[in-house]
Amino acid sequence: MSKRAILALLMAGIVSAAPSARGQSQAGVSYAEVIASARRAAPDLRVAKAREAVARSEIRVARAYPNPSVAFGTSTQAARFSAAASIPLVVFGQRGAAEDASRADLVTVQVETEQAWSDVRVQASRAFIALWLAEQLAQERDRVDAIATDLERLVQGRVELGAAPELDRLRANAERLRADVDAQESRQNILAAGSELGRWIGRQGGASLRTRGGLAVPSTTPPLAALLAKVGANPAVRREQADARAAEARARREKALVRPLLTLDLGVDAMDPTLPGPNYHAQLGVEVPLFDRRRGLIEREHASAGAARARGDVAVAQLIADLSTAYRIFESMSARRQALEAGVIPAADAAAQATQESYALGRAPLLAVLDGFRASIDATISLRETEAARANAWADIERVVGAP
Repeated sequence: MSKRAILALLMAGIVSAAPSARGQSQAGVSYAEVIASARRAAPDLRVAKAREAVARSEIRVARAYPNPSVAFGTSTQAARFSAAASIPLVVFGQRGAAEDASRADLVTVQVETEQAWSDVRVQASRAFIALWLAEQLAQERDRVDAIATDLERLVQGRVELGAAPELDRLRANAERLRADVDAQESRQNILAAGSELGRWIGRQGGASLRTRGGLAVPSTTPPLAALLAKVGANPAVRREQADARAAEARARREKALVRPLLTLDLGVDAMDPTLPGPNYHAQLGVEVPLFDRRRGLIEREHASAGAARARGDVAVAQLIADLSTAYRIFESMSARRQALEAGVIPAADAAAQATQESYALGRAPLLAVLDGFRASIDATISLRETEAARANAWADIERVVGAP
């Protein structure tokens, strides 16, 4: 078999290997579908919404009015029948203050739900990107595996004809085994990434998931200053602000509970032989706040409000750092992607083509052809990894600025 015939067969194997790998990514879920499913079915988000239901019930608890107490009795020497009722009178704003504090706590929990969604969204985005990248890498490694298999077969034929040394067969076999292991690993990585994605969209057995469509990443981003202006609207910051307001509301509730509690006592005595008729009596009791039992509770709530504001300042500083880092990574990955697409990949393809021509002229060994194609495939893999890193950076940007 001539060198030109061997090269033709090798090129045919390379071309035929690529379409079968690409066909694997035609069916699956799109990025938009993943985000919609995560919003609807993510377990973490369901837990956050359940906490909202608990906080709403606390408002009804605070609104509850204390029950009256009723007593009945009898006597052998006085009234044969007596009845009394004690009715608490909460008239100095205690219930209203408690209800306001519970509403403020509900607002905090609602913002925590937004924060939970922000975290779920970025994790679902990262899981989608990881699955997309695993599929892309699997395609390229399947191509390498196909090329190495053809190479081993062709070199084996040349060795049998005496046109190549036994060492070439051993090297081709080692190359094929390594490519086969890499291809198997990449397929397992797809299953693992699918399982992780399924966890965020509420789908068990997510190993069967595949991506459809590309990554939802804009070509350019707004100026960094415009993005930094949105940091204050991040749920992590608003959560601490809401917590500070809730602590102040709880402090007002504790102050309201210091106000006197009135108790109206009503009673009647009947069938008393010493009295001409029933005896009705009433009295109004007033709780006297002589002992300052709530000063420590009030101070605690004011301290909690201060701590929440301090945490808010820390959150702002952390988000600014996260946004700046993600923004620079996005910009650098954008520049790297452009360099790979415009320079590196065309150069690697040209080098592979030049190696083919040198082999056809007998000026390069057959393995040099494989090396040229591996360099071209490595450049493509680098491009896919760069696109994934760029998408992850954009997901981080969206988390900081509060994507819907």
